[in-house]
Amino acid sequence: MICIETAAFQEAMIRLSDCHADSGQDDNPQSMKLLGVAGVGKSFVFREYCLRHPSVVGDEITHVPVVRVSIPSAPSKKDIFAAFVRGIGAHVGSGTAAKFRYRVETLYVNSGVEFICVDEIQHLVDRGQAQTYAAAADALKEMLDLLKLPVAYGGAPRAEILFSHNGQLRSRVPETLRLHPFNPLAQLSELRSFLFELAHELNDENRQWLASAPVAMRMFYATDGVHRTIALMVKRIARLEKTEKGLDFPTLERMFKRNYWPQVTPELNPFHKTFRMRRLNGAGEPFQPTYLDGDNHEGEVYAQR
Repeated sequence: MICIETAAFQEAMIRLSDCHADSGQDDNPQSMKLLGVAGVGKSFVFREYCLRHPSVVGDEITHVPVVRVSIPSAPSKKDIFAAFVRGIGAHVGSGTAAKFRYRVETLYVNSGVEFICVDEIQHLVDRGQAQTYAAAADALKEMLDLLKLPVAYGGAPRAEILFSHNGQLRSRVPETLRLHPFNPLAQLSELRSFLFELAHELNDENRQWLASAPVAMRMFYATDGVHRTIALMVKRIARLEKTEKGLDFPTLERMFKRNYWPQVTPELNPFHKTFRMRRLNGAGEPFQPTYLDGDNHEGEVYAQR
């Protein structure tokens, strides 16, 4: 997978590096939240940061500077601690929460862990009530107190509930960086560059066409500007290039209707000439806001043509 360094990606990497640099400075390390709806690159940022800080195998121990922990769905306190064991690459096995807690402390200290990226933290609040949130927050706070390491928490916007229900955890993680889909007014040039880099498999003519301003704007409406959705659509378009005589709006119009929204009418198909140039976020439309996370474009203004 290619790494395209958008401005948001670069800012996230800088903020993670700032937290990482605070490791070992004192017992109150700098931690942060990285929040955004699905597909805007939170997990990608974490994976890339880990790749840039690889483990170093020594004669007796392996130094693991950065660990990425993925929180499972509806976890118990024991599940949370087990996820920390799994994150460092150790066999989980069986045992009590207390046993896993001890294993985490031993493994992380002996491996020289400096920084932890905890992903999918919305799983700590999904299908729960206030009492559940409090228990999850207490488990995370206990882990922070145990390891005394900086932590970046990544997840969906609803993960804020976790911190709002625990003042002590909130005070330990005061910083938040939010990732958003592309804004086609303020970021059209960056969206075009993103499309151009993603379309590296296309021939030069089709690559330039896909990254042109008129096509990029329609690609925004077809994907709602979500990075992962854009990447998947470009991959499908690259396959189309091999079966179609050429790429044009009618070809993409048929693709959108066949693969993304079979019930779409021409005026709501982003690649049809009668498209209304508006976001497809109404009731029953592809990008209707989710009940829990709302609309990640909220408060932003787009051209309505």
